Amino acid sequence: METLKKKSMMAVIKLGIPKSELPETVKKEVEMLEERIKSDWTGIFRSWYSLYCNWNYIKIDWSGGEWRFQFYKAGPTFTFPVAQMPAIKIKAGSSYDLGKQGGIMFFLKGKKIWIDNYRFVEDSKVVFYGSYSSGLARDE
Repeated sequence: METLKKKSMMAVIKLGIPKSELPETVKKEVEMLEERIKSDWTGIFRSWYSLYCNWNYIKIDWSGGEWRFQFYKAGPTFTFPVAQMPAIKIKAGSSYDLGKQGGIMFFLKGKKIWIDNYRFVEDSKVVFYGSYSSGLARDE
């Protein structure tokens, strides 16, 4: 069970509340929690679904409460961003229309995705809240 202290620190981080106004001890704890989130949840990950989608790797960044997902395709000597897929950004408290790109990312091929929020669950999961289209999205 999460403590009120930890929930409060997560709110500061998720919502991008300026740390400058926090007491120094709390500020240090929030910064440590933010660094732990970055080390546990960010990096470059290989996709085993490269036949299903148009990318081989996904780079996940997290800063100031914002997620950033960039898709990469392996080249002969270097991995390069997939040109037709701009980075997906998700920040708490805002609604994001990820379109068909979101459908690919969340393995709901042909669906359009909207994300409204996220939360960390028990230090081991990230849950994204949103919705998806009920029909298949047409090519645009």
